[in-house]
Amino acid sequence: MISKLLRHITQHATNNHNLLNSVNINFKQQLKIIHNHLILTNYGFGFPHNFYEVGEKLLHIWIEILTDIHDDLIKNGEQNLKNQLSDYYKKEADIIFNNSKNQDKLLANLLSPLGSDINYNNIIIQFNFIDLFAGIGGFHQAMHSVGGNCVFASELDKYARISYEANYKEIAPSLFENNYQLFNADINDADPDLIPDFDICCGGFPCQAFSIAGLKRGFEDTRGTLFFNIANIVRHKRQQGHAPKVLFLENVKGLKMHDKGNTLKVILNTLEELGYAYRYDVLNAKYFGVPQNRERLFIIAWDTDQIPNADFRFPYGIDKDGNTIFDKKEVTLKARETHISDIFEPRDTMDPKFTISDRLWAGHQERKKRNKENGKGFGYSLFRPESTYSSTISARYWKDGSEILIDQSEYGLNPRKLTPVEAGRLQGYNIQGNGWENPHTKLTTHEQMPFKIVVSPKEAYRQFGNSVAVPVIKRISQEIMKQLIYR
Repeated sequence: MISKLLRHITQHATNNHNLLNSVNINFKQQLKIIHNHLILTNYGFGFPHNFYEVGEKLLHIWIEILTDIHDDLIKNGEQNLKNQLSDYYKKEADIIFNNSKNQDKLLANLLSPLGSDINYNNIIIQFNFIDLFAGIGGFHQAMHSVGGNCVFASELDKYARISYEANYKEIAPSLFENNYQLFNADINDADPDLIPDFDICCGGFPCQAFSIAGLKRGFEDTRGTLFFNIANIVRHKRQQGHAPKVLFLENVKGLKMHDKGNTLKVILNTLEELGYAYRYDVLNAKYFGVPQNRERLFIIAWDTDQIPNADFRFPYGIDKDGNTIFDKKEVTLKARETHISDIFEPRDTMDPKFTISDRLWAGHQERKKRNKENGKGFGYSLFRPESTYSSTISARYWKDGSEILIDQSEYGLNPRKLTPVEAGRLQGYNIQGNGWENPHTKLTTHEQMPFKIVVSPKEAYRQFGNSVAVPVIKRISQEIMKQLIYR
């Protein structure tokens, strides 16, 4: 019966099963992978096959569709159906192997469901997401890298919108069609009825205080704030029966203590009211392969109806081999080493205009001296190429570059600012520019899709200063897929 039901999907898949239809291999190939995957895992081989992860993802999707088509299968829950599948395929494996005279050849065939030359890492399983307060698309890049299809985006700044369209029009053309109906300019004007259904909501929303009367349950307290727009969209989708599975939110570290902690408290109360469990933590970009000391607060929330009995472990960094570090105590010792020179364009291509003037340099030094005397301790931050990381780049960097200046004393020159290309690389964007001073660096920038700067240097600095660090978002996205979506 189970085998027939799996094959039954190929005759009944509809547009409502967009995840299944957007897998870049056909139904027959999907069925072959699931068939072999279930035999191998349930016969006792464990995890030896190189398509284990894609097998688990496909199995999860097919079970969802099976339960939609056959209501009687969900009487005892999804886990019961998984148990039935396990029992069925263990029996099938017993029959196959007990009657086979050439078990080695049979096992080899099971380990290569689509042939020996296929790269199973290239099998893409898409899901839909929306990108709110999108900026220049750091979330978009990360979600796209794990199979995400952006169905709606919102960004107010007109120059950021120019950069967003220039870089994502090819991979998400529908956002920019029909007079930009799906590329909203002001989230306050967005009509939830016009937003397509989505699986994940991404948003780096601004930090605002709430008008709080007794700290009620949550949702009503958020009115008049930009977080309310996120909550309202999610609530509307839930009322329509299409609640998003996961919310992926980002904010400044200070949100934890903003308004004496009340702001975060209202946000978390609202998530609970909407039916979501959550985890939050502060992560630092310098542990994810980019040389920048940048701490940000992340909130991962999941719908407890669709993803019951779940939890989420944050990644705290990546090691030299690209593996995820989950132990916060080990991250300083194991994180991939970086240097600021990893992001440099070649020195022989450097425009002299990036070297600050004598007047500006004198002003920086005088201000730092004065602030130190007054106990403030800030004026400028100077870094050498071998420095392991810089301070945090901000949207004001275009003004004077004071938070990140590069020492050029060995050349008899005043310090210089980062170029716009280097500022983007500091956030993990893959920008060709004039090339790399160190082309062999293992900086995670090279792992991202290419990014084009299409605005003025001033706007580019502002955009990168406001952006998320892409490698951090990308690693969290990978863990969302593994721990929540395809668990």
